Amino acid sequence: MRILLAAVISEGILLILSLAISVFAGLPLIWSPSWWAVTVGLALIIPPLLVNNIIWRYSEEHQESIFYRFSQEVIIPLCRHINPATAVVVAVLSGVCEELFFRGALNSLCLRLAGVEFAFVVTSLTFAATHFIGSFKRYGAMIPLYTAMGAYLWLVNFFSGSLTAVAICHGSYNLVVILLTRWRTTT
Repeated sequence: MRILLAAVISEGILLILSLAISVFAGLPLIWSPSWWAVTVGLALIIPPLLVNNIIWRYSEEHQESIFYRFSQEVIIPLCRHINPATAVVVAVLSGVCEELFFRGALNSLCLRLAGVEFAFVVTSLTFAATHFIGSFKRYGAMIPLYTAMGAYLWLVNFFSGSLTAVAICHGSYNLVVILLTRWRTTT
């Protein structure tokens, strides 16, 4: 229940920020929903899942690594304490609210202010940094990996032209990782 409450609060804050930026800056948040966007979003979870699997295997062999410590202290306990129904809710919230903020409102604002490269860098770094609020000292070494994921999601949005595609990619990735981690660590 605490995990769901934390997700609702944190993702709700991003939703409110997205809407505020959109309204006050006069920036449209364009979802562009279509079956093509859904298909693209689902297909594009494959590369980060492959990377996740490589990192998982690496961390098992290198237990002194930050990846192993982060998995053992954060990811595995989180996934073990979240049931599949809650995992779906968390995945939908993270996909919709995070993408609405990072690839929607913040990206549009950055594009308007300074262009594509600026938007790419700022949204990717901000995406990574927000995942470690309150634990930067302990897990800050994970920021490059999360920045890479932020960059990947930015590229999904940029080339698909659809917040729908990137929200589905992000949410589906989170759901699959949660369920796979539960399965890997409880069987």
